Amino acid sequence: MHRLSRFISESRTLAVLALPIVLSQVANTLLGLIDTAMAGRAGAVEQAAVALGVAFWMPVFITLMSVVQALSPSVAHHFGAGDHLAVVQDTHQGIWLAAISSLLPLALMPGVGPVLAWAQIDPLLIGKTTLFLWGMMLGMPAAMVFRAIAFYSASINRPQPMMFLAFAGLGINALFNWLLIWGNWGFPALGGAGCGWASAIGMWVALAALVAWTARSPEYRACYLWRGWRLPHWTIQKRLLKIGLPMGGAALAEVTAFTSVAIFVGRFGAEQIAAHQIALNIASVLFMLPMGLAAALTIRVGQQLGAGDPRAACSIAWTGVAIGLVVAAIAMLLVLIGRAQIVTLFSVDPAVREVAAGLMLFAALWQLADATQVLAIGALRGYHVTFGPMLVMFAAFWLIGLPLGVRLGYYGIGDVAPLRVYGFWTGLVCALILAAIALSAWLRVVARECIAASAP
Repeated sequence: MHRLSRFISESRTLAVLALPIVLSQVANTLLGLIDTAMAGRAGAVEQAAVALGVAFWMPVFITLMSVVQALSPSVAHHFGAGDHLAVVQDTHQGIWLAAISSLLPLALMPGVGPVLAWAQIDPLLIGKTTLFLWGMMLGMPAAMVFRAIAFYSASINRPQPMMFLAFAGLGINALFNWLLIWGNWGFPALGGAGCGWASAIGMWVALAALVAWTARSPEYRACYLWRGWRLPHWTIQKRLLKIGLPMGGAALAEVTAFTSVAIFVGRFGAEQIAAHQIALNIASVLFMLPMGLAAALTIRVGQQLGAGDPRAACSIAWTGVAIGLVVAAIAMLLVLIGRAQIVTLFSVDPAVREVAAGLMLFAALWQLADATQVLAIGALRGYHVTFGPMLVMFAAFWLIGLPLGVRLGYYGIGDVAPLRVYGFWTGLVCALILAAIALSAWLRVVARECIAASAP
């Protein structure tokens, strides 16, 4: 009874912290769904341009965001220990890290065209994709700094602003998509590329609103950010990067594995690219549920370790994994029941709908494994363990999952003909299962060692 009571209590605490984070993650992913759906109304070519643009932009954004997310376990640890000055100092350095790192993607832009040409993408799509990406790059500094402040806010148990502002951004993004895709109200008609510029506008508006919120709300007075600024401090930056670079590496391994499939299947035509992007966007919305819970798990584990209670940290870690599995089981059922109806919302092309509905079966299959691996990583980040999980993710996706996908997608196996996009998604399912097994075992070892080290 004591364990059940503790499980219920910890579940409630995690849910209160995680719900706003989950909803904000869902809102951010819905931006991609809105882009895909609105571009789809302009035709398969415009939708494919958005899909290819996202395939380039999303890995870069998620990787850099994950590096900056090192701020979350660091701030949570200081907050759990009651050190508010260290909370502010680390957040200032995290904002500097976000601002500086956001400029790095500009150096990658000259390589976009050659990569797409190598992948045998239609020249018309190359031009539209490049224009989309220039818009996203201009919004990147705002997006990264917003994330740094949001990580600070959530880590001191104030996750609500990121949720409200993320949903407000949906309306701004949809409005400017409408203006820039079709050229309404005298705006230039950019087609699918307009989605990138609309997103950039929304990013800067959201940042301005979050700065104002944290500057004026009395809830932030104990850890007030907007005074006492210092230039980048190498000692703190080094500590954040030691945690954050492997976090970014793990995210890069997973996200590029998923998004690169759009490049690999490019030779199969716009329909397969668009279908892949539709199914991936829907799966990404579902993934935001365990991903948001994992972010809350990082914070809660970090706070308990900062307070000197590794047993509570261990209990919270496995409570989070259990909750995530329940959520994943529900999501799997919903996908299996409604996959055919869901994809009709994102394309008017029957061929695209048929392929996307088939891919949704794979999305249903990987829900349990995906939830397990992301929650295990979230808990391990609370322990400041990030390098090993990065190696696991690279091995699972790039040494096993994608090579298997290439084999099945391009060449088939035995008497089985090439499976095209379905072959690549088979490889992704296998990678997620392997990562889930390895990371959950790693969490078990780390939690036990931490408890043993604290014993008198």
